[in-house]
Amino acid sequence: MRIRYALLGAPLLLLSFVALAQPKRAAKEPEDKPAKASADKAELKSEPAPAAGNDDLGGPPPPKAAGAREETKPSPLNPEANEFADGGTQPAPAEYDKLLGDIATLRSRVSALTTTLFASKVRVVVETRGSEARVASFTVTLDDGVVFSAPERFSAEDERTVYEHSVAPGHHVLGVDIERFDTHNKEYRNWQSSRFSVVIPESKLVDAHLIIEDSSDMGQDFPADQDGEYDLRVRLRARVGK
Repeated sequence: MRIRYALLGAPLLLLSFVALAQPKRAAKEPEDKPAKASADKAELKSEPAPAAGNDDLGGPPPPKAAGAREETKPSPLNPEANEFADGGTQPAPAEYDKLLGDIATLRSRVSALTTTLFASKVRVVVETRGSEARVASFTVTLDDGVVFSAPERFSAEDERTVYEHSVAPGHHVLGVDIERFDTHNKEYRNWQSSRFSVVIPESKLVDAHLIIEDSSDMGQDFPADQDGEYDLRVRLRARVGK
């Protein structure tokens, strides 16, 4: 009987040994999981970090292959190649020179017609007086039209005829616009605008003698003693000639 129990006890011991061995194997399995988790973390570190927020746009698109062409449709707002002018100098039209020639011819004909129709004439003579001042600008007008504009450094200490032409008989307005400056100091200037009514008789010549006299002493006296005077006078003497 002892031998039988001994034989039967051997399988029981074997089963107990297997049962005891299985828990030890199960206890080793948790040790493998941290290793696997560390491998997973390593894989996550190799991937690029997602952008902040919940919107993950992903990485940039892959580069295009060399030689690949992208066909894009141009915007309808883009101008055509020859839509605008290049801004270069445009040649004058062929009619421009002809028009200028016609204008010059017309002016000559009007002047000749005026001379033929009107035997009345006006002659404008200018005389400037005053050694302490110089003329900066000087114009003569007839019926609000400029008939004479003085050149730079104009002087008429001797009488100078600045205009002579045929006019219609009757009333006309002769005008003078002058600016002068003191020879001692150009900052001291005076201006004067004058208008004179003149009657031109039929078939007669009228001499209009303009006398511009400046006796101002502002440029010399005022800086010295704070007392000066502007004295600019424009006079007209008209007489009928033969």
